[in-house]
Amino acid sequence: MKLILFISLMGFVQSSAFAATATQLSCSMRENVVISRFNHDLSTMKWDDHFLIASGVKKSKTKNDVPFRVTSFQNGDDLVFFPEKQQYFMFYSGNPNPDRCTIESTKTYQITQLPRYEKPDT
Repeated sequence: MKLILFISLMGFVQSSAFAATATQLSCSMRENVVISRFNHDLSTMKWDDHFLIASGVKKSKTKNDVPFRVTSFQNGDDLVFFPEKQQYFMFYSGNPNPDRCTIESTKTYQITQLPRYEKPDT
């Protein structure tokens, strides 16, 4: 029992050392898209001078029982991710046709410790 608790705590400590993950995608209609995923299902999408946020991830399965996740952004775009094959598809707002994206790179953001604000003595 102690070993299981120790292993669980070690996993928690290691996972808490990272603030987010970033995946750089290249889609045919939108190149150099960076998707950042943070704790509590908060996601951001950046390309060119555009920056969007999304809250929440919908998990589902296809008719063939293949799991996928959908992240819906503020502008109406949906990013669909198939974890088993590590494939991404973008559905642009108002367009029912999927745009297949390729993964260019992935990285993990480290947690940044900001200086604590101290109210000056008056």
